[in-house]
Amino acid sequence: MIESLVAWVAFSLTYGVLMRPFLAAVLPLLFLQVPLVAQHDHEASPYAHTQTSEIPTLNDDEIAQLRNGEGMGLARAAELNRYPGSKHVLELDDQLGLDEAQRALVAAIRSQMSGKAIVKGEEILRAEQHLSELFESGAATQAAIACITDHLGPMRGELQSIHLNAHIKTVDILTAEQVTHYVELRGYGDAAPRASGDSSTTSGSP
Repeated sequence: MIESLVAWVAFSLTYGVLMRPFLAAVLPLLFLQVPLVAQHDHEASPYAHTQTSEIPTLNDDEIAQLRNGEGMGLARAAELNRYPGSKHVLELDDQLGLDEAQRALVAAIRSQMSGKAIVKGEEILRAEQHLSELFESGAATQAAIACITDHLGPMRGELQSIHLNAHIKTVDILTAEQVTHYVELRGYGDAAPRASGDSSTTSGSP
């Protein structure tokens, strides 16, 4: 609708006086349409769909990842800087040429990390549930919220450390060639090698 009116305005500027009666009728309609368009452009809150999730402060995917010990991008600092993740190393074991000892060591790292992450994830879920219940009940106060968030923040930091430490342990099991191949397979071809003095990737053992 607006596009058509704008086209008529442009046409009128070309033909001048002949279009004045038309413009007098059309311009008010053009301005009336502007607020309507603004209303249609307004989008619903991105949080609206979480109202029906198990824990409203989190979406279903976030809940599942915390419950299953998934990475959630928490180890991105390691992953993007030549510290491979145990999950993906195991997925790429044939391409990377892992031997049996390497495969067993990486699997152990993955298992240990997953166990710790699941426990910490459940702690975070309980805190998020408590936080949501406080607001739902109308009993939220600054003191009550601080009591939860003062613990929730460190718990999230601990979860990130669990994932990052798994990457640090994994890189020490791989050779430098395997790390470079991992970087290429994961699409991080431009990632520069770490400076000397950082964790070794040449021994092939922990």
